[in-house]
Amino acid sequence: MFAQGLARTTQAYGDRIATIDGDKVQNWKEFGDRISRIAGGLRSIGCQSGDRIAILAATTPEHLATMYAVVWAGCVLVPLNTRLSPDELDHIVSQSESKALASDIRNLAGAESVMSTTKNALKTIAMDEGAAGEVSLDELAKSASIDVWTAEMSDLFALYYTGGTTGLPKGVMVSDGAAGVQALNMIFDTGVTEKTNYLHAPPLFHLAGATVANACAFAGAAQTFLPEITPDAYTKTVVEKKVTFISMVPTMLVDMLEAPNADQAFQSVETFAYGTAPIPEALLRKVLDRCPDVKLVQIYGQSEVTGPATVLRPEHHTLSGPFTDKLASAGIPIMCHEVRIADEDGKTVANGTTGEVLIRGPGVMMGYWQQPELTAKTLKDGWLHTGDAGIMDGDGFIQIVDRLKDMIITGGENVFCGEVESVIAEHPEVSICTVIGLPDDKWGERVHAVVVLEKGAEMDFETLRDHCRKSIAGYKCPKSADFTTDPLPLSGVGKIRKDLLRKKYSN
Repeated sequence: MFAQGLARTTQAYGDRIATIDGDKVQNWKEFGDRISRIAGGLRSIGCQSGDRIAILAATTPEHLATMYAVVWAGCVLVPLNTRLSPDELDHIVSQSESKALASDIRNLAGAESVMSTTKNALKTIAMDEGAAGEVSLDELAKSASIDVWTAEMSDLFALYYTGGTTGLPKGVMVSDGAAGVQALNMIFDTGVTEKTNYLHAPPLFHLAGATVANACAFAGAAQTFLPEITPDAYTKTVVEKKVTFISMVPTMLVDMLEAPNADQAFQSVETFAYGTAPIPEALLRKVLDRCPDVKLVQIYGQSEVTGPATVLRPEHHTLSGPFTDKLASAGIPIMCHEVRIADEDGKTVANGTTGEVLIRGPGVMMGYWQQPELTAKTLKDGWLHTGDAGIMDGDGFIQIVDRLKDMIITGGENVFCGEVESVIAEHPEVSICTVIGLPDDKWGERVHAVVVLEKGAEMDFETLRDHCRKSIAGYKCPKSADFTTDPLPLSGVGKIRKDLLRKKYSN
């Protein structure tokens, strides 16, 4: 299904722009020809259908072309997080039994480390000048093009390895049908068309970036790339390249709003999608106030559901009217998917009750690669157990409360970090914050806040605690806090690394 979607785009939208990289522009006919030739090149070096091919690269047109060439050839994509350690990279390449590794100059050290340690007989591909590899991507692109691979919906499309914050990364098996359906869902929910110009921010190695890219590819839209994602460069490019669609995580948005030309950039954008982590309602209200004409779309999802699971549509982002109370939610289930909230026994709980978010539908993973026990624990009776705590209201809107593993049990009471973080974020002196549980002799765990202050701002613990007491119960309020102007540690997709903060502040 997926490769046929790409082939259709090259036929239907051949003259429309596919990629923009500075002054370099390709249309879909040119880009599609390069993809099919690289696919032919993969076959020429011995890669056959079903073989796993790993990619370690920055988000560039070359990365996108290599991704799609892998699919075009009927091989299995193995994206590598560029922020992983050498040991983690070696684990993924070895555990996935990858046949080839494509990498770029920006990830030379990581690629060389994998090449020197892996036990696999790897074919290595240099994606640009100076990269490590026995054959270059340009050389592969000189090969004869091949016909697009016709996959079954149940065929393995990709192995997306999770971040590994609680152990070694595990490979999420994504089917060809799941990748295709989710691309179509993104088109439906975000309004992507052949006239869209999308500016990349989330990395292609993560489904937050890949699923939007796939939607653009299916719709024949343009995709714009930046060598370095900084607030100034990003907002400047939005204006210069007439970008109509942007997507980012809340931690990135905070910095983008402070860029010198932010107002001009956000006023010219038609659609802004956000997700991968909850957004504080105070920040969301700031965006709505500054960018009243932008269509906001929130996406909640997981790698285990091939990206999106729920969507909060533009009409639900409002400061007045019947949907005002939906701003704190993650919206309703995406097309063709069911979501329910269940207790520890898997039984559906009443509306308004906190429980685990369960998902069923075509986007749900096939399982974890070579981990049958973990698969059986996560997939039960056809339902994906997400590990997220959520609440469903009477209208079917789902609010994501927290990760179950991040829930703090203090003095016998359950505290969800997201609720406390939203309250803290409403204080005008706060730029961004996170809440973690720390060991405590009296309470078992105590609520600890790590607060990044606005430039020039000052705050003490009593001020913070008094602010929180106005909105939440005393046991939910922080019992300790650290104030800083330094950025919080982030994962490759902009999620706050709470595991690192727990380690830091527990010592």
